[in-house]
This record gives sequence, C-alpha cells and structure tokens, in this order.
Amino acid sequence: MAKPSLPVIHNIAANLRRVRQLRGLTQDALAQLAGVSRRMLVNIEAHESNVSFATLDRLANALDLSFAELVRPPSAPDAERSLSRPLRVWQDEHSDSHGTLLESVKFGGHSVELWHWQLAPGVVYDAEPDPAGSYEMLYVMSGELVLTLNGEMRPLVTGTSICFASDQPYRYHNPGPFLLRFSKNVLLSMD
Repeated sequence: MAKPSLPVIHNIAANLRRVRQLRGLTQDALAQLAGVSRRMLVNIEAHESNVSFATLDRLANALDLSFAELVRPPSAPDAERSLSRPLRVWQDEHSDSHGTLLESVKFGGHSVELWHWQLAPGVVYDAEPDPAGSYEMLYVMSGELVLTLNGEMRPLVTGTSICFASDQPYRYHNPGPFLLRFSKNVLLSMD
C-alpha cells in the first residue's frame, strides 16, 4: 500500500471529488469505471484511505487525469504547475524511505513521471502492476537495489540502470548496509 503524507491524502480527496463532480459522475459510476469498490472511493474522498498507487492510477485513468494531476494541490494555477515542487507521495514507517514525485506530463495516451526514491537498509517496497503497456526506467544513484520481476531477482549497484515492463507485480529491496537512492522514469499507459 502507498503511504502518502497527510497533504497528499487531502490533495487526492479534493481532486477526486472535484473532478468527479465536474464530470457529473456519482461515486457508484466512478467506482465502476475505475474498477474499485464504492467503499474505497468513499474512504478516499473522506481522507480515510491508505490507497495503492495502482488504485490511484485506475481512478486517474477513469477521470482522464495523470497521476500527478490527482496528487498535486488542486488550487495551483497553470503557471505554478509548470514549475512543480517535489511532492512526497509514499512514506515508509522508516523516515529515510520515501518516494517523491518530481514532475509529470501527459501526451498521446501516456503519462511520463520523474521520481526520486530512497530506501533505508533492509526496506522492501512491493508494487502492484501498472496499467498494461506501462514501463519504468530506474537509475541507481547510490547504494544497492534488488529489483524482483516474476520471481527473478535483478541486482543493481551505483551507476547502473534498467528498463522493464511495470504492468506486472514487482519489488524494490535495499539489501545493503547503506541508504539506497534511485531515480525512476515511469511511462504509464492511460488507454
């Protein structure tokens, strides 16, 4: 599950409710379009849900929004949005482990996101599949990363990178004794 910081939870709830109402959708209709339960949607809009990135992607796609449009503050004018500030979207129980969205852009049925992640020693992050046709590119800036895809462990060290289809379950793990820092570009299919 994603562990968004408190401001992100409020951003998501406000954006979800605002755009759903602008589109003239009931909670039932949006839940059906996105393939999530109405209860989950009610909890998200009430700031009471710790929701996964995959669920947020499904909701964003159903509303024709990018992930960033769903999580960023709703009141920022267009000029301010073009100079985005980093937004911590995931926070582990260990304060040194978090995922920060740096930038995002939508084009041609895709959303491209730039992220900075770091994991403390021993921390594991299990990700749900992204929409079909999605990809991630990782670059390890410092530390060790073990990426697990289809049960296969792929070790990466400082200065190495990998590109993979992210429409499958995958895992990030820091097996080393030092803080892991990596960047990732995400190409999300919005079709």
